[in-house]
Amino acid sequence: MRITLDNNCLISLKNKDGEYVESQALVDLHPDQITVYIPAIAASENQQGTILHTNFAQFQEFLVEIGCEKYELLNPMIYLDISYFDHAIFADEQMESIERKIHEILFPNTPFLYAEYCKCFGLDPNNGVIDRKWRRAKCDVQAMWCHIHYNNDIFVTQDNNFHKTTKKGKLVALGAREILRPRECLSKLKGVIKI
Repeated sequence: MRITLDNNCLISLKNKDGEYVESQALVDLHPDQITVYIPAIAASENQQGTILHTNFAQFQEFLVEIGCEKYELLNPMIYLDISYFDHAIFADEQMESIERKIHEILFPNTPFLYAEYCKCFGLDPNNGVIDRKWRRAKCDVQAMWCHIHYNNDIFVTQDNNFHKTTKKGKLVALGAREILRPRECLSKLKGVIKI
């Protein structure tokens, strides 16, 4: 059983809020029972408010702090000023096609390309800082893209956007298999493995 933990689960582990108990229980399962993966794009996501990791080593320290340093990272697609070059992969047309479909499902009202987003909202695309809302959307899309690309079984998130009835089924049909909240995932695993 291959489980992908999204950034919201990581933040919950740090802050001990939300579904912290269930997220911690998933993290504590023996690796013979499940394999936990973390999308490396989480290093590029806003952690609390507008706070960002300044480098990948800082993200690795964060993983140690929350007890997730032993889990394999899933490398996202390379995006300048978003992903970390040593922790990302070059994409082909098929990969980009899946990414665009995920974006259209999760963020149908947000332009896919940053230049188009900036044009819509009157922003300067060359000011050196990527708008946090577009960044968050790109990171969410890349987290799901990683989950699908690496053929994982359950995408675990507390983010309501992934659980909307208008979106969840489409993501599952695209290859997400299952999208569950931490408590739902733990409940499902109790019926499959010895916990």
